[in-house]
Amino acid sequence: MADSVPGSAGDYGASMGTTGSDETTTTFINNAPATLAPTGAFVRVTGVRATDVTDGLSNTLLVGEKHIPTGKMLLAPYDCNIYDGHNILCSARYAGPGYPIAPSPSDPRAVFGGPHPGVCMFVFADGGVRPVRNTIDEYTLGLLSHRADGQPAPSDY
Repeated sequence: MADSVPGSAGDYGASMGTTGSDETTTTFINNAPATLAPTGAFVRVTGVRATDVTDGLSNTLLVGEKHIPTGKMLLAPYDCNIYDGHNILCSARYAGPGYPIAPSPSDPRAVFGGPHPGVCMFVFADGGVRPVRNTIDEYTLGLLSHRADGQPAPSDY
C-alpha cells in the first residue's frame, strides 16, 4: 500500500459530507474567499453529537461502501489502511455535488460505490442500513450527506 501506513484495508468509509474536507477550510466562491465548515457525520477534532444532526438521524449518511476503481485494490488513496490518520480517503468518502456514487467499477474517482448491482449500501445515523441507487442525482445525495442543511431529503433514493 504505497503512500499509506501499513495495516488493514476496509470496504466501508465514513461519510464526510459535501465539502471535500473533515475540517473547516477556506476556498474562493465567485472570486471571494469563503469559509466552509465540514458538513458530514464525522468532523476532525471536535466530532459530531447526535444533537448536531439536525436533519434527522434517519436522513443522514453515516458510513457507506467505498468504491475501489478497477486496478486500484490495495493502492492509496483508494484502498489502504483504514486506521491511517494522514490519508483521509483510506477511511472516508464525500458525497454530493462533485462526489456522486460510482456508476461502474471503472470509475476512477475515490467516491462511494459498491459491488451490488444498481445500489450502494449505507448505514444511516439512526443505525439503519439501506440501499441508495447508484443513479441518485448528486444534489439529493448531498442532502443525505449533509447533517444540518435544513433541507428535506426525498424518500425515493
